[in-house]
Amino acid sequence: MQFKVRKSGVMRQRIACLAVAAVALTGCASTQNSTELQMPTADPAQANGLPVAEDTVESGTKAQSLPVYWLQNTDQGVFLYREYVKGDASAEPVTEAVRYLLNDAPATDRWYTLLEPNTEIGVAVGHDNVITLDLPAKVFTARIDDGLAERSIQQLVFTATAAASHASLLTGTAAPRVRLLVDGQPEATVFGDYQLPATIERDPRFTAPLWIIDPQYGSVKTVGNVRINGRTAGFSGGTHYSLTRLDTASGDHNIIPATRVDQALIADDGSFSIRQRLEKGRYRLTLWGQNQGSMAQVATVTSDFTVGAKSED
Repeated sequence: MQFKVRKSGVMRQRIACLAVAAVALTGCASTQNSTELQMPTADPAQANGLPVAEDTVESGTKAQSLPVYWLQNTDQGVFLYREYVKGDASAEPVTEAVRYLLNDAPATDRWYTLLEPNTEIGVAVGHDNVITLDLPAKVFTARIDDGLAERSIQQLVFTATAAASHASLLTGTAAPRVRLLVDGQPEATVFGDYQLPATIERDPRFTAPLWIIDPQYGSVKTVGNVRINGRTAGFSGGTHYSLTRLDTASGDHNIIPATRVDQALIADDGSFSIRQRLEKGRYRLTLWGQNQGSMAQVATVTSDFTVGAKSED
């Protein structure tokens, strides 16, 4: 079964129904002006025994870039994944990050949004870290159930708060919140029958339990020591990774076979960093978690990247 999402003004079909019964999407259908898609009411992470990821807002670590969050379907559910993108340096950062989310394509076709494209974006950042975001009703015309509606709203919330933090627009210690207006109206009903609360905080339940921060998908790194940055939830059987070179004359081969990340390298917030010396070529990094007593790979994520003479990041 398929549904359609709009990216850059073009309707594109994506496989949306997951094969795993615990997170199977039902009632998938699409029409010209709406998207109908349902998720199970049970929390997929809970149902699959996944740990909840820790959440901290982004700091300004990547110059001239904007953090944007995308949805991705996995065997364990639909989660949020962050991409750093190059935006208009002269634009207001929250506005530019939301504009990119609504109107541009992600680096990999595994990521998507159910929000419709639009450039009419109003943003104000208050002294109490409340970000007012005003969007037209047409952004929320997809016909989706509460599970996907909640995730789509969190996609906006994570993107707006990340952009504000990344640009050092937040002050004090108050957790950032988003006041989402629809055509200027608070607490509107969107996506058919989902009512927005007055303000919305980031919900770490929707953060991917495991993700690759760097190298980003499609990025180019310089020859030498390449830093692998990731973030993981507390998998009882540990976090594991492998690295494969994709373009060798004799075929793909492992640079690093399946290896467990040393627990001592994982910080309290789940972040970790590993250095690996790499020559020119194309590579695939794979991360996954394991539950104690099982060899099954869960929450698997991959990133294909290139090592060249000069970085294009």
